[in-house]
Amino acid sequence: MRVIAGSARGTKLECPPGNDVRPTPEMARGALFNILRDAVEGASVLDLFAGAGTVGIEALSRGAKRCVFIELSPRHKRLLDRNLERTHLTDRAEVLLRDAFRCPESLARSRGGFDLVFVGPPFPLWRDPAGKAALMALLDRLAHSGLLNEGCILVVQHDAKDLLPESTARLRRTDQRTYGRNVFSFYSRGGIGDPSRSSSAQAS
Repeated sequence: MRVIAGSARGTKLECPPGNDVRPTPEMARGALFNILRDAVEGASVLDLFAGAGTVGIEALSRGAKRCVFIELSPRHKRLLDRNLERTHLTDRAEVLLRDAFRCPESLARSRGGFDLVFVGPPFPLWRDPAGKAALMALLDRLAHSGLLNEGCILVVQHDAKDLLPESTARLRRTDQRTYGRNVFSFYSRGGIGDPSRSSSAQAS
């Protein structure tokens, strides 16, 4: 697994063995950042369920101003820290050992807003009805917490077998792309009943 483009281009990243973490494949990651294009330069980025940090590190390498990584596993956090060190991106990164489901409100109080948010939970969570409900509730909490700057793009990664709604209480889907098993659903603020709907920016 390597960084595809930017200041750390070609740097190898450590990934844990086994199936605990499924890093975003290089082809899918490259396609994602081709879609985001200019939205990355100078952006404040939040990477939830960060794992090895491949998506957030790619954003930093391509010129994001900062990235806050949220990872629950101490072992994966140590690996992520090493990946940041080997890419020389530590100065623009913050790695927090936290449960993503519990962090939106506290992050809003202490870390300010974000321009890009990546949500890449383990795929099995989507297949558990309670897990999927919790994930969708998390997306709405992100929109309600004040974490999303005006025009923020929220990217949700999931399996092609898992269908996500076109809109939630506070978000609406603006795009969706499929790369093998990996699907990226793009959301912005402006869901059913959300007063910010008229001013939400669409992902390109």
